Amino acid sequence: MARSRSSAWLPVVMAMVAAGCGSSGGSSGSGGSGGGMTASGGSTAATGGGAGGASGGASGGSTGGSATGGTGGTVATGGAADGGAAGHGTGGAAGAGTGGSATGGGAGTGQSGSAGSTGSGAPVKSTGCGMTAPTGGKTNIDVSGTSREYILTLPANYDPTHAYPLIIAFHGGSYDDQWVVDGDPPQSGPYYGIQSEAHDTVILVAPNALSGSWTNQGGRDIAFVNAMVTRFESQLCVDTSRIFATGFSMGGIMTISVGCNASSTFRAVAAMSGEIMSGNTCPDTRPIPYWASHGMMDPTIDISNGEAVRDIYLERNHCSMTQTDPADANGCLAYQGCDPGYPVVWCPFMGVHQPPPFAGAAIWSFLSQF
Repeated sequence: MARSRSSAWLPVVMAMVAAGCGSSGGSSGSGGSGGGMTASGGSTAATGGGAGGASGGASGGSTGGSATGGTGGTVATGGAADGGAAGHGTGGAAGAGTGGSATGGGAGTGQSGSAGSTGSGAPVKSTGCGMTAPTGGKTNIDVSGTSREYILTLPANYDPTHAYPLIIAFHGGSYDDQWVVDGDPPQSGPYYGIQSEAHDTVILVAPNALSGSWTNQGGRDIAFVNAMVTRFESQLCVDTSRIFATGFSMGGIMTISVGCNASSTFRAVAAMSGEIMSGNTCPDTRPIPYWASHGMMDPTIDISNGEAVRDIYLERNHCSMTQTDPADANGCLAYQGCDPGYPVVWCPFMGVHQPPPFAGAAIWSFLSQF
């Protein structure tokens, strides 16, 4: 992005900012580094290649270039998703800073920006795009000789040529896949309230645990997840760069296990009232966006266990361990300094062992930014 050389350019810049122009991941202009216009919504991604994302904050700079004169901002870089997927920008507060000196212009000071959502790249279509979709509903799949069950919920008027994000929602230990689909209490609606928020823009799946519990004994549950994803990508039109997991209680524990063992497949995870699975560790070290909620009076899984998982993801995503943006209306805290495109959000709330009442809207807001 180019900096303005004189105050005559300010109306143009302000008009572009007001219009919400996004940057496109490349270099622009010449002169002093550090300045930049606000990017909203990230970069325009090229199919098959990594494209830099733009920051979602109010005054984040675009990657790859310097600009001439004008207002300074924090430089942000976008990370590319696996498999040549388009890069994602990062949300968060844009830092205040001083602009670099430029030809014909003096140093400017950056404005403090509020947290913004990340940008997103172009969809990456699976091999199932264009094929006749299977019927939704309860289905079985063989996983190493064991029959496993899931319920598939397709968008109304499913389009086999349109690549949809995929959300896998794990049930709690005393529930089953039908409970997730029906949205029975203590959920706030089907698929933890996410279905009504997504408005038929995603493919939803509710898997069923063996004997009612997610234990991943011998890796069986991660194998089940991998088998489902492989099937969906071959039979449905899935955006392979936007596969997500969520769950509550034992389902939250399973969601955390997915983030700890399958981060190359999943773009982000959202765990409610979870902890690290007993006897397991978190071997993956690559960053992955993480959202979590936990009741502060949870008698089943103490909130300290949830905080321990949060800290693992803060370290993985290279976030500040202490610095956050101001809490939002639900008390959720977005940590600062995370790798671009890999935020961590922590939502402690006044409650016991339950999904938070704001789960559907908050989780959808977090996942849909990617």
